[in-house]
Amino acid sequence: MSSSETTQTKQSINFVELEKPIQEIITLTNKIDERYREKCFEILLNFYLMEKTGKPIAASVKEELKKKEEEVKESFEVPIDVQAFLIQQSIPKDVISKLFFIAKGEIRPIYNIATSKKSEGQIQVALLTALENAIKAAGNKFEFSVETVRTRCQKLNVYDIANFTANFKSNAKLFMGLNDKEHVELSPDGQTELAETIILVAK
Repeated sequence: MSSSETTQTKQSINFVELEKPIQEIITLTNKIDERYREKCFEILLNFYLMEKTGKPIAASVKEELKKKEEEVKESFEVPIDVQAFLIQQSIPKDVISKLFFIAKGEIRPIYNIATSKKSEGQIQVALLTALENAIKAAGNKFEFSVETVRTRCQKLNVYDIANFTANFKSNAKLFMGLNDKEHVELSPDGQTELAETIILVAK
């Protein structure tokens, strides 16, 4: 393809408009064997562009689209409920990146607990674990599993085996549903405490 044809093809393609069909193609190709995904993506994209422009995808355009594909894969939008929480508490959105590493739809905690009081550290871990679960997917509640918190506390050296359960009961106003150990949700007081914990731990 000549340089003039390449330029014409580029001009006929709006990369913003391509974002949705590219995401749909990615979703489709992710369902098939990994060995065939890249080729399948290229074939489907070529087919789409042939319908839109009447021309196959040029190598230079293909490079641009590959970059766009990676951007779509890497992009992550904080769920609206978490965004609303941050706005209500006057917390900047970028604070999330100081607490968690997020890539390709996965999230991992990267924070440290500085307090020397294990009881205080345990509650901070519980609150931040609830935040993590809310971030993972739209519609998720600010909730945590007691066993997940126990494991995190052990890793972060704030686990008090003798008082672990009692510490939750002592701070019962922060939680709802302590009897359901897999789904302990933050109360309104708990969300307020979470806001303070975010600011403290993210320093």
